[in-house]
Amino acid sequence: MSWDLYFANLGRVLRITGCPEVVDALREALPGWPIEVLDAKGESPAIKLWRERDGYRQYSPELPRGLRLGTPVEAACSLIADLVAAYTEHHPELIGLHCASVEIDGRLVVFPASHRAGKSTLTAAFAAAGYKVFGDDVLALTAEGLGQGLGIAPRLRLPLPAGLAAEMVSFVQQYTGPADTRYSYLVPPAGNLAHHGETRPLGAVVLLARDAGITTPQLSRLAPGDGLLQLLCQNFAHDAPSELLVERLLPLMEDTPCLLLHYSEPLAAVEAVQAALREPSLLAVPCARDEEPASAPSPRCMGDEPWMPGATVLEYSLEEELFLVEASDGAIHRLNPSGRLVWQLLRQESLSAAELAELLSEYYAQPLEEVLADVQELLGRLANVGLVRSVATSGAATVTLAQP
Repeated sequence: MSWDLYFANLGRVLRITGCPEVVDALREALPGWPIEVLDAKGESPAIKLWRERDGYRQYSPELPRGLRLGTPVEAACSLIADLVAAYTEHHPELIGLHCASVEIDGRLVVFPASHRAGKSTLTAAFAAAGYKVFGDDVLALTAEGLGQGLGIAPRLRLPLPAGLAAEMVSFVQQYTGPADTRYSYLVPPAGNLAHHGETRPLGAVVLLARDAGITTPQLSRLAPGDGLLQLLCQNFAHDAPSELLVERLLPLMEDTPCLLLHYSEPLAAVEAVQAALREPSLLAVPCARDEEPASAPSPRCMGDEPWMPGATVLEYSLEEELFLVEASDGAIHRLNPSGRLVWQLLRQESLSAAELAELLSEYYAQPLEEVLADVQELLGRLANVGLVRSVATSGAATVTLAQP
């Protein structure tokens, strides 16, 4: 028997044949996303799944060659990924962010995805502590800058990490949903999972660093650019121009604090995050941070030739930093305050590395030789990605600079 599944705000996008257990797993894993299951009729929707020997076979626009799946939970996981892709495609006004999100004091705290940083386990800890979860893997961002939940239950990797607090282990066991040997969905009690389409304003971006050696969670303030870069890198809007993503995310980051959380035990981390969001000094004063190491300068930057911005470049300011988006390929680059000053000087007139160093040396009251080395490194990096070019090799090329 075949069934067509209709999803709220999406429509008929999925047909499942001969495997009611997968339908049941989907219902449990999507407790906040209303689903209507009807007998299949007419042409098959874009996403299809049917039984195949001792497993399942799935086809979709994302999987044109098909995918072999072994368990109902594995099938549900894969189908949900396709449903999210279909939802963001069906609603182009939304940006799908790859992150966990929970509501604290009426605003969303967002945890961008990071490899094995424990965002799903941390999300479960927030649910155990009584907070409303908006998702552990994806959050839709509306055109108004609100975070929108999709109604998907958190998914935990098995086995659970060692060292979890006993009360959290008990909570997970009590509210376990569909599970196999690799994954287990956590279906929180009513009211602890946002329903599909529910929105809240963003309150903070928290980057995660899980460290088994940390006994007490530690939070520090980061520059807004750190949060912006994470959100830019962790989005599902693959076809959206980079400048559109920056335009949508930049205003949010200007008013949204970005924190770094070092932690080990998730429930303790929940308490630390809650306390930090109520500490004005932590949210108001950015801490110092090390700059990323510079790559070796290009030999072309060692001479006295003047330099100019290259090609069409879009500019976006965030506090003292500057983000540059290349219109040609959409690549995004970030400049710290001194790099921003160099860029602004080059916008005014073509200057050599020596001339730039002389101006910056006077401005920062730093030794000329040290500043010159830094300028050469910066010009080397910019030249290597085509953001600046030597006037001698540019001829009479026209340069267009756009600043929203």
